[in-house]
Amino acid sequence: MPSYLFQFEELAAFTHHVAADTLFAFDLDGTLAPIVADYGQARVAKPVRGVLQRLMGLAKVAIITGRSRQDAIGILGFQPHLVIGNHGAEWPGQNSGRRWELVQLCLKWRDRLHTALFYEPGVEIEFKGESLSLHYRKSEDPQRALMMINAAIEDLDPAPRTIGGKYVVNVVPAEALGKGEALAAALEQLGCSRAIYFGDDETDEDVFRMARGDIFGVHVGRNDQSAATYYLNQQSEILGLLNSIVGVLESCCESGPECADG
Repeated sequence: MPSYLFQFEELAAFTHHVAADTLFAFDLDGTLAPIVADYGQARVAKPVRGVLQRLMGLAKVAIITGRSRQDAIGILGFQPHLVIGNHGAEWPGQNSGRRWELVQLCLKWRDRLHTALFYEPGVEIEFKGESLSLHYRKSEDPQRALMMINAAIEDLDPAPRTIGGKYVVNVVPAEALGKGEALAAALEQLGCSRAIYFGDDETDEDVFRMARGDIFGVHVGRNDQSAATYYLNQQSEILGLLNSIVGVLESCCESGPECADG
């Protein structure tokens, strides 16, 4: 069960992992940007964006999101050191970073799902390249919408991996990288000694469940079933935590190189 981070002992333990060679990795929706009724209107607030940009001058920052990379960068309003989209499947590098066989598979799934759910009001199918998201927040009967979505997914061939969320079901090719694998690869690529990952949803448990002593998880929102080490009560607390992290790192810079070892 995660511990609430804003307590004396928890903050002291957490601060021990805040160093210049730490990778600070984040989910996007519900973590850096608040959840909104229209997923196309999500934005990272200016104060959060500002402190993230300050953090980039002190340590490596990565985003691992279910969004496409293009959408994620637009929501952020800037580009961190690394943005990984589609739950871990979409990496930087333009054409060389796309797995076109997965994109083609998701296109085929999109067409089948569109036919199966055409008459289901309030269900929106978001094609993101290497994955799909089926949103049902606008449905008048969310329970029925979820039942219909799951039934339609069961008919897909080959069978996808599905990840639930807040009024959304994510459909991902079985062979695509997950967030946990993506974070491990990001650690190696960016040359960091450890990572602190912040997320709020079922998709982020792929990271939280990793049995690695160099990866620490913070769940945004209380969830006693989460495998994260710590939790925040609500998304609005992320700004204060980011400011604290930046303050610790700036103090380390002023104290000399020995502080950067964590």
